[in-house]
Amino acid sequence: MPTQPEAVLGLQCGATTRAGTPCKLTGLYKSGRCKLHGGMSTGPKTDAGREQSRINGAKGGRPRNPTP
Repeated sequence: MPTQPEAVLGLQCGATTRAGTPCKLTGLYKSGRCKLHGGMSTGPKTDAGREQSRINGAKGGRPRNPTP
């Protein structure tokens, strides 16, 4: 994780949990949220990452049971 300014070290996430209480995790990303409340992935950014994602998608998922 990249280094954070001194002012944000030790701050809590502050996102609301499903129970309605504030999240208490202190490991924050640049967005100010923790790893659980940081938001959705934006996907691969580089051409190499996009190519690897295409290769991984072509492998298929877990085997399915044959229909009788």
